[in-house]
Amino acid sequence: LVPGTNKRIFPVSRKSGMAAAGMSADSRQLVTRARSEAHQYMSSYGEEIPSGLLAERLGLFVHAYTLYGSIRPFGCAVLLGCVDKDTKTPTLFCVEPQGMVYKDKGTAVG
Repeated sequence: LVPGTNKRIFPVSRKSGMAAAGMSADSRQLVTRARSEAHQYMSSYGEEIPSGLLAERLGLFVHAYTLYGSIRPFGCAVLLGCVDKDTKTPTLFCVEPQGMVYKDKGTAVG
């Protein structure tokens, strides 16, 4: 194996990151989508995206892939960790393959 090719932890923005369990290609697509959502929010509103909103948008994106028989659902679960800009407290979200989003104090996937 080539070192660094099997990444499971990804930065999303300055105050958020993701850890993935499952299929690597699916997790990279979710990371790309999360980065896109964070960038679009920053471009539109001029501030970092709130962690709960980023988690919900990611959950809706994942859920959309479970609605149709012609497309394959995602084969990975992700943990989204963020630091709230107002309270400076960390938050942890779990986005499951069916699109469910949970806010937890501590959780594990994989």
